[in-house]
Amino acid sequence: MRNFLKNLLPKKNHFIGVDIGAYQIKAAEVKIVDGFPEVVNLKSIPSPKNVWNGQIDEENLVQALKDMANPVLKEVITCIGGEKVVSRVVRLPYLSDKELESAAKFEIQKFVPTPVDQLIIRYVRLSDAAFGALEAADKKGEQEGQDVLLLAVPLTTVYQYHSIFSRAGMVVTAADLQAFALWRVFGRNVRGTAAIVDFGAKTSHFVLVKDGVIKFVRLLPVGCEVLTDFIMNTYDVDYQEAMRILEEVDTALRSDYSQESRQGKEESPEDLTLQMEEAAASLENDYYAQPTGRTVKQLRDVISEITKELRRSLSFYFTQENIAAEKIILSGGMGHLKGFVKEMQSSLEIPVEIGVPEIEFAADKAYDPVYAISIGLALRELII
Repeated sequence: MRNFLKNLLPKKNHFIGVDIGAYQIKAAEVKIVDGFPEVVNLKSIPSPKNVWNGQIDEENLVQALKDMANPVLKEVITCIGGEKVVSRVVRLPYLSDKELESAAKFEIQKFVPTPVDQLIIRYVRLSDAAFGALEAADKKGEQEGQDVLLLAVPLTTVYQYHSIFSRAGMVVTAADLQAFALWRVFGRNVRGTAAIVDFGAKTSHFVLVKDGVIKFVRLLPVGCEVLTDFIMNTYDVDYQEAMRILEEVDTALRSDYSQESRQGKEESPEDLTLQMEEAAASLENDYYAQPTGRTVKQLRDVISEITKELRRSLSFYFTQENIAAEKIILSGGMGHLKGFVKEMQSSLEIPVEIGVPEIEFAADKAYDPVYAISIGLALRELII
C-alpha cells in the first residue's frame, strides 16, 4: 500500500543537502533538469564559533541556518556530526530483515556503552549473498555471509537536530551518513579499489570502495586544522592569514612539482626547501616573509602526520581483506591544496587525485571540493 500511494503522489525533483562543519555550513541544491540531476546552487556561511565544542551552540546555529535557508524549499537532508555516530562494517551470515535487525542490536553493544533503548540503530547491507556479492568470502572459502554497515546514534542527538532545523524554519526529511554522501558523488562507478577521503577542519571521513560497493568506513581524528593551527601558532596570525600563508606554500609546491615534471628529474629536499623559502619570501608581511628552512620542514612534517593516518586505515583494510587501495580520491578542505596532494602521493606511493563529481552544474556554478558531502546529501532521493 505504501509503494502504491508513493507512486500516485507527485515526485519531488529539488533537494537541499546541508553539511554543518566546524568552520562552515555548506548547502547544495540539486534539481532534476531535463531528466538529469544538476547542481543549481551552492551556498556557505561561517559556522558559529566553537559550534561542536562540548554542547552544540543551539541558538547561534539556529540563526546561522535561518540566514542561509531557501525561502521556498523548506525540506532538507542533513548529516549528523561523525563523532556522534558509531559506524562499523561487520561480516554476518545472510539473514532476513527481522533477524538482521536483532543481530544489529546485539552487535552494536560490542562497540557502544549506551543502552540500546537510548539509541537509534540502523543497518545497511553492503553486499548481498542472495545476489552472489561475496567476493572476498567466497575466494577465501569462508562461511557464506554478507558485509553489513551498523550505525548507532543517541536518540537525544537526533531529536536535537530535528529541533534545531525546525526552529530555523526547515524540515529534516532524512539524516544521512557522510560516507553514503561521498559514495554517491565519487564511489558508485569505481572499478577496482579506491579510498575516498573528505578532509574537514577537525576530522576527516575515510570510505573505502571496491567495485562500487562500500567495504570500510572510518572517521579519522585529523583534518586541515592541523595545518592552519601550525601556521597560526608559528606566526601568531589569525585563521584568514594562516590560510593565505598555506596557499602561498601550496603554490610553491605546485610550482616545484610542475618544474620537476618538465625537467623529468627529482630534485633534492634541500633544493625544494630553498625554492619554498624563496617563494615565501615574496609575501608582503615582513613578519612572516622570511620563513626558515626548519619551518618549511616542520610544515611538511605536519603533512606527514596526515598521511600516517591514511596509511593506518589503508593498512588495516589490507590486513583484514588482503586488498590494497589502487588510488585515493580527495575532497573537502585539502581539495584546494594541489601541491600538498602531490606531497601526499609521494609519501603514500599510490595515485592521489582530487575528486570530480559526475554531475552537471548550472552555468553560473562551479564545483568546490568543500561541497562534496552536501552535494551527496542532496542526491540521496535522486539516485538509487
